[in-house]
Amino acid sequence: MTFAPPTAGALLDLVMAWQRGEVEREALIGALVRVPRDQGHVVHEVLRDLCQRVTCAEPLGSGAHPGAHLDASVWREELMGCRARAWEYPEIAGLLVGPQVVILVDSREGVILRDGAARCVPRSVAGSLMLLCQTVVMAQSAVDARELEALRSQRVNSTSTSLSEIEPVE
Repeated sequence: MTFAPPTAGALLDLVMAWQRGEVEREALIGALVRVPRDQGHVVHEVLRDLCQRVTCAEPLGSGAHPGAHLDASVWREELMGCRARAWEYPEIAGLLVGPQVVILVDSREGVILRDGAARCVPRSVAGSLMLLCQTVVMAQSAVDARELEALRSQRVNSTSTSLSEIEPVE
């Protein structure tokens, strides 16, 4: 069964539903991943709408969102544990999924989402997060290529070994 890629409006509704505790985080992540890599404009629309709703000057740990503060060590763990997805040129955008946070970013703006909390990030941070996202994706692609080559080599070796063990018919 094939699912149509979600629209920006549907994604925004899903983000808001997750923030209200009405849907699981994995449902949001699954919907974001279904956005084709050449449709970064959809993520841009979601980012723009989210950043209009979230006050960028409001600290993540402010009274509006109790328990939302991430200290430096927790933030480091989040970033080190991230999975990533990137949307390609011309509308580059990125998704970083940490143990607790979901980050949507492009080179100009970004938003950090947690259960019931959200925070826009400054432009300089958004650029750095976008670069991190692209780096994680490229590193994963390199690892995947290396593993694929190792599997190919293993298959060739196992095939030649098993073929040499076959007795000829005389």
